Amino acid sequence: MPHPPFIMLDEKSESPLYRQIYEAIRRSILSGEFHSGRQLPASRLLATQLGVSRMTVINAYDQLLAEGYLESRAGAGTFVAEHLPEEFLQTPGIKLQKSDAETSPRNLKLSGYGKNISKEIGRILQNNQATPIVPFQHGLAAIDDFPFDVWAKLTSRCYQTLQRNRFGYGEPAGFYPLRESIAAYLKSARAVNCTPEQVIITNGAQHAFDLIGRILLEAKTEVWVENPCYFGARQAFQSVGAKLIPVPVDKNGFDLSAALKQSRNARMVYVTPSHQFPLGVTMSLSRRLQLLEWASKAGSWIVEDDYDSELRYAGRPLASLQGLDRDGRVLYIGTFSKMIFPALRLGCLVVPRDLVEIFTAVRALNGSHSALIDQATLAAFITEGHLARHIRRMRRLYEERQEILISEAKKHLKGKLEVKKSVSGMHLIGWLNDDVKDYSVAKKAAEFGVKVAAVSSHSFTKQERGGLILGYTAFNEEQIKKGVKQLAKAIKSPSEN
Repeated sequence: MPHPPFIMLDEKSESPLYRQIYEAIRRSILSGEFHSGRQLPASRLLATQLGVSRMTVINAYDQLLAEGYLESRAGAGTFVAEHLPEEFLQTPGIKLQKSDAETSPRNLKLSGYGKNISKEIGRILQNNQATPIVPFQHGLAAIDDFPFDVWAKLTSRCYQTLQRNRFGYGEPAGFYPLRESIAAYLKSARAVNCTPEQVIITNGAQHAFDLIGRILLEAKTEVWVENPCYFGARQAFQSVGAKLIPVPVDKNGFDLSAALKQSRNARMVYVTPSHQFPLGVTMSLSRRLQLLEWASKAGSWIVEDDYDSELRYAGRPLASLQGLDRDGRVLYIGTFSKMIFPALRLGCLVVPRDLVEIFTAVRALNGSHSALIDQATLAAFITEGHLARHIRRMRRLYEERQEILISEAKKHLKGKLEVKKSVSGMHLIGWLNDDVKDYSVAKKAAEFGVKVAAVSSHSFTKQERGGLILGYTAFNEEQIKKGVKQLAKAIKSPSEN
């Protein structure tokens, strides 16, 4: 029987007990104290030794399994993974040579911000690698059907017609014609109520999360977040030391009553009301109005991530939270990576009027401004109607691709994965049988050339049922059919997962 690891828990710490166990085991693995292939004690045994509930240990193990530090072997137990996540971060063929001074640990004297990021450094780097586009990566537009010829012509025209003084340093908040076109577009498409001055151009949604965290949050600030929650937003807020409070999501979206039972001191709430990530539910109108009323009375902020709301295949979408806001409590995040292509690092952040100056100032220190030629091209793409036409075409194409995925899943994954139709978005959730671990399937799928994300990787707590996030928008019929067959091979019988 494996000997339990020595772990000291601090019950007075604000860090949850499961998190302390997770970090202690992860440190031991990375330091080499726990070598590859070492068996860990059963969750019941470790829980008894530490004086905690078994579920606390299970949550720690599940997090380590999901991140690739541990692996589960049927009938044998839980072991340190043969290949750790950090190993995959090395560029193939390149080995870093360490100097004599670097072979022994040293105190890097990181800032609080650096220390917070270092806790999740392996996962952050792994999630942000340049990787081949393979089924079923989520959040990717149909690059094979983007009008690059139109984009190229607009870019060429911008080079020829822009005044030469435009090629110096630009406005930190962004190219004003682009801010004008975005404000008009958002008002028409999402009922967002703003002036061009309230639009801050960002290098994508992640940049917006970072700006919000730096400006509005600090150590120990309480933030309500959806559970499960988009990892990028979660990490940006944790990096500044915020205390995240996970709130359950039901068929009507974020549950305010459940949030208030956990804490009444939240300074901010992060939500994806139009298409909850990753579950896909839409926040009801009554829930939206309740949340706005709470924010107004509490003087707290609502961060609305509207990442793919344009892609709705049936019915009319509800107005954005920002469009319903009458007290200036909502910060609205939009991105063009989902509609155009990810390499275009452009998005927008719409802030209340009294936050415009501070966000512009921090944006100036945080990369000065986005590439002007890309901003000018996007402004022309929007104002000349190309974006609206492209979205209309993509709605039809994506609905067809979703139907192909569902059809193929019924043929090859029946009894293994439950995949249902969605009226919006860029991905579907495939629900596994109760006794199958989603992170195990995700890891196995990679061996078959398929990339799926486990729902549990975005969750703070153990989910009742494992699920896989299946992106379909970037893949043609042939790719989807092949991907489903490969995924079927990866999903073994329940006893083997």
